[in-house]
Amino acid sequence: MDFTHITKTELLSRAGWTATLVARLLGDPDQRKKVLGRAGFASLYAIARVEAAEAGVEFATAQAAIAKRRMAAEKAVASKTAKLMAAIQSMPITVRRFSLSSVKQEAVDSYNMRSRGDSFASITDGPAFLDRITVNYIRHELTEYDVALWEVAGKTGIARAVAEIRRRVYSAIAQAYPALSDECARQKGARA
Repeated sequence: MDFTHITKTELLSRAGWTATLVARLLGDPDQRKKVLGRAGFASLYAIARVEAAEAGVEFATAQAAIAKRRMAAEKAVASKTAKLMAAIQSMPITVRRFSLSSVKQEAVDSYNMRSRGDSFASITDGPAFLDRITVNYIRHELTEYDVALWEVAGKTGIARAVAEIRRRVYSAIAQAYPALSDECARQKGARA
């Protein structure tokens, strides 16, 4: 095994190296070696040359530029995320209110329509199951939850945004239907 050379793959795994820096600071490899089972040749760089490049001013300057770009990118992400979160905080969350018994019946009917014969719900089912499908029904049918999720899709900070939308929607459902507040808290906790 050769301990005087390093492959390009190993070089790129070292801190601070990019393909552009390899080409700019090291140029052509010192050796090319055929590797069994691969179509191409491995590019080998002398470790002494790599270490000399790492100790050089050009490498340090490149690292500073990379760090500056990374900080700018992180700042932009943080700014976009903060803007998205502010928009979510100001988003009105409304829950259409009906009698709880009619909402539960609608939830049962909706569940049965979607089940395609796999399972059926009944208004006489256990309270935990009925509360779960009722909260799900309210979330999807009596709020703008799905629209809110669609509006944040693909935006920077989506994971935090979705969590905050869910939190606000569950809180609004619990406020509109106090009898379902335990189920809202359970679902909120399960999705946190």
